[in-house]
Amino acid sequence: MKKTLLKNTAAAIRAYLDKEIICDNTEKLSFEVFFCAVSARYMYENGFETTPSELCDLMPDIFEPQNSGFTLQLSGRIFNMLSAIPHEKWLNNAQIVGQLYQYFNSERKDRIFSELKKNKKINSDDLPAATQIFTPDWIVRYMTENTLGRILAEGCGYDASELEYLVPESIKRRIDISPEDITFLDPCMGSGNILLYAFELFMKQYLSMGYAKAQACRLILTKNIYGIDIDSRARRIAHFALFMKASEYCPDVLNFGIEPQLCDMEDMTADIADQFYGSSLFGSLIRPTVPPNKADKRAAKLYDLLTGKYTVVVTNPPYMSTRNMNSSLLSFIKQNYTEYSSDLFSSFIVRCTELADKNGCIGLLTPYVWLFIKSYEELRKLLFTHKHINDLIQFEYSAFYDATVPLCAFTLNNSPSDEKSTFFRLTDFRGGLEVQREMFRNALTDRKCGYIYTADSKSFQNIPSCPAAYWLSPKISELYGKYPPLGSIAAPRKGNSTSDNDRFLRLWYEVDKNKINLNCRRIDRAETLTKRWFPYNKGGGYRKWYGFNDYLIDWYDDAAEMRNIPTAVIANYKYFTMPGLTWSTLTSGKFSIRQFGEGYIFDNGGCCIFELGDKKNYICALLNSKVFAYIFGQLNPTLNFQSGEVAKFPFIYKSSVTVDKLAQECTEISKAEYDSFETSRDFKRHPLI
Repeated sequence: MKKTLLKNTAAAIRAYLDKEIICDNTEKLSFEVFFCAVSARYMYENGFETTPSELCDLMPDIFEPQNSGFTLQLSGRIFNMLSAIPHEKWLNNAQIVGQLYQYFNSERKDRIFSELKKNKKINSDDLPAATQIFTPDWIVRYMTENTLGRILAEGCGYDASELEYLVPESIKRRIDISPEDITFLDPCMGSGNILLYAFELFMKQYLSMGYAKAQACRLILTKNIYGIDIDSRARRIAHFALFMKASEYCPDVLNFGIEPQLCDMEDMTADIADQFYGSSLFGSLIRPTVPPNKADKRAAKLYDLLTGKYTVVVTNPPYMSTRNMNSSLLSFIKQNYTEYSSDLFSSFIVRCTELADKNGCIGLLTPYVWLFIKSYEELRKLLFTHKHINDLIQFEYSAFYDATVPLCAFTLNNSPSDEKSTFFRLTDFRGGLEVQREMFRNALTDRKCGYIYTADSKSFQNIPSCPAAYWLSPKISELYGKYPPLGSIAAPRKGNSTSDNDRFLRLWYEVDKNKINLNCRRIDRAETLTKRWFPYNKGGGYRKWYGFNDYLIDWYDDAAEMRNIPTAVIANYKYFTMPGLTWSTLTSGKFSIRQFGEGYIFDNGGCCIFELGDKKNYICALLNSKVFAYIFGQLNPTLNFQSGEVAKFPFIYKSSVTVDKLAQECTEISKAEYDSFETSRDFKRHPLI
């Protein structure tokens, strides 16, 4: 209800301003009016007698001078429109300004993503709107409590029972540390909601130790909390929100002249320092090396923030695949984060490890593709060997309404550890984030819930490409490290993509039998001019041992027409016509594999295994077994069985006449049954006749 109300109110404000403001600087002026009105309304609802026109005098570092009577008039109208939001929604809820700002930008964000579908890349002006996602409150608490909260509990005596989302295993060490020496950075702070919760934890710690509220506010804003963002508007909202949070404890904080440790990277042009060139696009990914002139306070402050080392780094980094990056951003990522350039978020993960102390803690909310996909293999190796995952929540695919990708939240130590990692697999629980929250809280108290796992992340290296298969039993993981992969014994391969199946494929009974080339051992180009149709392994459904031999492919003139199609792919030509095993890469059921003889060409939907030697029957039996189905299914929970994945399977071979004989018998039985139907190319007579 709250979310819908805020979204509708923000949309109404945007529509009103778009109608009233018509000038070359519409976007900038719309934000100024919006920010001024929302901030004034927040202060009004929380007991500050402040009008929009008085804000720039009260907080000149945040609000620009309002010289235009028209601007002030619009601010006043928006101020009144905000009365639609009940008083209790404003009360001591500083993050509401940031939430409204995200919804205020939602129409612009929709436009940006629709342009992506037309292959228009995201520029620096649109990057903030495209990538900013307001981190849900309980996810903020999870990340912050398991990083900052854990350090406060271990080193400062903070009452861990007050940390609702703390994973119990995370309280391990005992150190003595002053809260004044703990630094907390959000390098992609957005409107600052992560910083707000960090402020709260610091404040409770200081108050428990006898600090005065005013002293605690000053220390938190100047020594404990740091933030960076590419967007000056987001930085100003974060600045305002932090002061409003501080005013809950000390209303006079606005008169202290405090300058919080926040900085944006907008308009940091080359004439300030070459190392900041492109800062509004590259953000905290920049690694400055030369101290700028101290006279330029903003550049000096940014340099200090980007070269500092922090006790805790927590953030929700931007997500953007390389295909959506403009040329400048793509070039920067490829050059500076070469092995971690699959997505913008993966580069930020690495940057966060650089910004944290050697023994620091890091909390992140990112897409969970990095856990499994091969292109993130180097990132996994970094995190699993040189760092240590403390805990990780893998969310259900569609849990986040505002994100277009499935996400995970996790915390890690910036140095390796022998401790096991804790994983919460919430992928089976649909119903949105509230359901996810309840299931996570349940797992914290019920270790036998069935979806919490502990694993030594170093053991993931036993598995090819080291996917984070945290649900695997230690014995299965050991198999991958102890035995050679199937791909080193035989040759799993994928085949063609015709790019036009309707043109090149036919069922066997649709073709003149005199033009079908059966049982050949090699492709002879001259022969393909007359016998142009070859048996084709195209996949099929679930069937073991033998079958699905219905298709033929037109290979006229050695597929000259197909070769002229730019999008067509002819792969692994040297294996064409060789006997082997084949399976369907996409099925609605379990994995199944079948034998075939000489003369076949094959498709990428009907992958094959060749070079089997005397192990053909044994491998066929193994891949059709329950053992394979269980182990392979553990690593491949989808129904997509690619050749590369099958090639990784650990192969334990012990010559067995019995196994070979049974596999051969099963194949013969399956062939006899398949050939008993008229749809089979080898059909002779119906079994009932």
